Formats: sequence, C-alpha cells, structure tokens
Amino acid sequence: MYKAVGHYPDYWYWILRGRPSRSPHLLKQKVVREYGEKFGLKTLVETGTYYGEMVTAMKKRFDRIYSIEFVPALAERATRKFARDQHIRIFCGDSRVAMPEVLALLQGPALFWLDAGYYGWVGVRSNEQRLSAELEMILSHPYPHMILLDDARGLTGRDGIPSVDDVKAYVESKFPQRTVEVKYDIMRITLRG
Repeated sequence: MYKAVGHYPDYWYWILRGRPSRSPHLLKQKVVREYGEKFGLKTLVETGTYYGEMVTAMKKRFDRIYSIEFVPALAERATRKFARDQHIRIFCGDSRVAMPEVLALLQGPALFWLDAGYYGWVGVRSNEQRLSAELEMILSHPYPHMILLDDARGLTGRDGIPSVDDVKAYVESKFPQRTVEVKYDIMRITLRG
C-alpha cells in the first residue's frame, strides 16, 4: 500500500474513534486492492484523480490504470506525475464525456473507483446526473465490471441527491444480476453471487 505522511495516524485515529462513517484513505486503498485481487481484475478505472493518491497506491497492482479528472490543472499535474508509467493514462474532462472513450479501451472486466465528488466540492453543487450517467454506462457495458463508489454517506436523499436506497433500487432493478451494499462509506456494486 502507498502510505503518504498522515495516512497511518489518520487510520489509527479512525479506529480509535469507533470507525465513523468517513473512512481513511488507507482503508480505501485496502478495499480497492482487495476487490482487484478477489475478482482477478487487472484494470482500474478511476473518476476523480485529484492529486493521484489512489493511482500512486495502485500503480504496481494493476496492469492498466485510467483516471479521469475534471479540473484541467489537476489533470495536467497528474499527467506529468505519471508520465513515466506507460500503463497509466490520465483523461481530462467531464466523466460523462470521457467515460465512453475509456470504456472503448477496455478488453475485459475492470474495477471502477468512482471518487469524483458527486455531491458537491468545496460548497459547490455538482451535477447529480453525472453519477447515474456513469453507472448506466459502466453497467451497460458488455464486461461484468465491479464498481466501488467512495463517500456513500453523500447519498443523502436530500436536495435532489439520491439516497443509498434509491441507488440500490435503481441498480438492482435495472441490472438484476447486480447487488449493492455499503460498508465503511464505500458502495460496492458487484455481481450477484
């Protein structure tokens, strides 16, 4: 695992506080790694590159990594940061536009880490349709992809934002071969077992 300064104290503080809903990045890395291993997935697709922490943590664990970042300056920074890593590609733009391009590159099932701030960032409201558009594209794709959605606590059911139950009902009714659960603030959409 990639352990930046602050990851261990953050993790232990989270445990000492009784594992509150907001989980630390070290735990998120562990979940992404475990799901990749459990399902034998060699490709990771991320929305919300930000500073590239998840890409850094997973770059030796996946054969291919595609990450989509909306903010041009952050995408440019990540492109420079990972320029030497031939198996990593950063896309800049709205995930609703970039996702079809990424999906076209896939040659088998992938693990999706959706971490794009669907519920607003720094007080700015996001477009709530972005999450449903991403889920629709991923789940309609021919391969049986696995999806991890960070910050599930943001699915409040208020102000036009769907609730966890709304997303679960939508996914499980439209894609009956899928099941949805939330654990440690991460929504997990997998194949029904």
